[in-house]
Amino acid sequence: MLGYVSECEFKLQFEDSFKRFFKPLCFHAMSFVKDADIAKDIVHDVFLTTWTQREKIDFTQPMLPYYLSLTRNRSLNYLDHLKVRARHEENESYKNLLYAETDYSEHEELIRQIMNRINQLPDRCGEVMRLCFIECKKYKEIAEILGVSVNTVKTHISLGLKILRKEFPASLLFAFFSLRRLR
Repeated sequence: MLGYVSECEFKLQFEDSFKRFFKPLCFHAMSFVKDADIAKDIVHDVFLTTWTQREKIDFTQPMLPYYLSLTRNRSLNYLDHLKVRARHEENESYKNLLYAETDYSEHEELIRQIMNRINQLPDRCGEVMRLCFIECKKYKEIAEILGVSVNTVKTHISLGLKILRKEFPASLLFAFFSLRRLR
């Protein structure tokens, strides 16, 4: 241990910290995650980490700042995890929407709308988007076909995606372009 305390002293300090700080740390976690059960899980994890990492912790320093920092970081990590999971679920739902057999006409309509909008893009931009996402050409191939640099191709793709994102959810476009490349 950095600030050496005996195992017995550590256990007493740990129990005291748990009794004194558990509720305040739960409120601290709740300010981030807005769910009491999740907040309790996070704080339990904080204390579990303290227990398992006790060899690396300096117990001669005040523990509350350490607990608050660890609780905040764990809460923010939990929220980041929720965002990632929500993005994956949204992408899956759009993928399912595009290829579910029961709503075939709706999928065809969405595909038609995206294709029409790609065709309405400025000439070079639309051509680059079609070559990249519909014909699945690589940037270098597109640059050679059109006689432009790879950076110009990237610029056109960036512009095209920016325009499309204004009209369609990014996750729908992701599913559309991903599925087009799988064909």
